[in-house]
Amino acid sequence: MAQRTVYILLTRSQTWFSRLIHLATADDFTHASIGLEGPGGPFYSFARKNPSTALPAGLVEERAGAGFFHRHPGIPCALYALEVDEKTYRDLRERVREMYARREEYRYNLLGAVSCFFRLPLARRRHYFCSEFVAEVLERSGAAELSKPPALTRPMDLCRMRALRPILQGRVDALAGVA
Repeated sequence: MAQRTVYILLTRSQTWFSRLIHLATADDFTHASIGLEGPGGPFYSFARKNPSTALPAGLVEERAGAGFFHRHPGIPCALYALEVDEKTYRDLRERVREMYARREEYRYNLLGAVSCFFRLPLARRRHYFCSEFVAEVLERSGAAELSKPPALTRPMDLCRMRALRPILQGRVDALAGVA
């Protein structure tokens, strides 16, 4: 059966929210995105809708060299690949596309992100924080089995999945050169 590649991108910016997460957790990466079309993107995540302001936040498309990443090309990142079968890939792609098509119905789960730190899952309908979203779409499509519920999954938990293969560790602007 044909294999397809899904990409998990972890980053850590210098925004106040990312700094706060890093201070509280000491995690190397504080943001997670999922890509279905290659290392150059697009990647999907729950994050700021406007590169200049933290709010509003929701389901966004991220690309190296565009938007927030264009303004902050030196952000540290780690890119991982996950091999899945064709059916799983189609399910995952369809789930992400459906959500993105209705992105105005979704909100950032700030309360969930805070409760995740205290190890208290707070899953809310149509509300996600970045790693909760990535974990849920991976789990629901059958692409991965996680050791925690999505509402307790931090970005660093994603890179600990056994099936992930590291592709790049460096700066987000280096994604453009990854084939």
